[in-house]
Amino acid sequence: MVAPISIEDRDRANQHLDRSISFSMCGKIDQAIDEIKKAISIDGEFAQAHNKLGDYYMKKGMVKEAAAAYTRSLELEPANQNSSFDLGCSLAHLGKHEEALEHLRKALELKPSHSEIYGHIGRILMMRGELEDAVSHLERAVSASSDDIMSSFTLACAYQMRGQTDNSVRLFKKVIDRYKTLVDVKKRFAEGHYYIGRSYFFMGDLDEAIKHLEKAVEYDTEDVDYHYSFGMLYSDADAFCSLAEVQHALGKYSEARENMDKAISLSPGNQHFARIKSQLGI
Repeated sequence: MVAPISIEDRDRANQHLDRSISFSMCGKIDQAIDEIKKAISIDGEFAQAHNKLGDYYMKKGMVKEAAAAYTRSLELEPANQNSSFDLGCSLAHLGKHEEALEHLRKALELKPSHSEIYGHIGRILMMRGELEDAVSHLERAVSASSDDIMSSFTLACAYQMRGQTDNSVRLFKKVIDRYKTLVDVKKRFAEGHYYIGRSYFFMGDLDEAIKHLEKAVEYDTEDVDYHYSFGMLYSDADAFCSLAEVQHALGKYSEARENMDKAISLSPGNQHFARIKSQLGI
């Protein structure tokens, strides 16, 4: 049995939590992690601190570590809706769809008004090829919150897969407009250019797509291998693969081959990249 924490130690742990949040808001994620780990070292059963550690790991693309932190938070507070939701999202990014759905549905039971959850469930269902149910969940998420960019982008992809071109284009344009607003404010915003580029690619506007995907690659920093934005996660390898797809469509085969090889070198054994390379014949 763990001895009760003193009032003084709880106050110290909370101070480290507050400092970690301040660092995170300034984009200093490594410092935020250092501070939150200090809070946990003082109070190992500080559920909120474990949850925050998971958030910071997600921002660095350390998804396995994030899932472990969320799991610990949920062990300490089984009825914590945020931890159920966060764990479900991290497991989805790890491809553990059944477990992810279990935790997301639990989070929805705990807080039915959390409409964003419908979007994440819909995203998993789309990836599993269950398009009808996916669209139903995603439409509910977008209807509840027009600012839900992840659900809008995913629903646009689902509409495209179903041949509903007008609906998909409308939502891709919405995603583009949202990210362009952010790109104007935050210079060298790789994530913004990536999703703008992907949206243009799916819409068939290859000239705009390549312009933004080239910037997504150019603006990437060496210390970040994964990028998390509005609940969506992509890797540096994904960016190179996406750029290669556009270059191939534009007839730039040599450049496409070079970037496809970069994607594979960053993620050896990735079956998705191998399949794309085979489809492109490069």
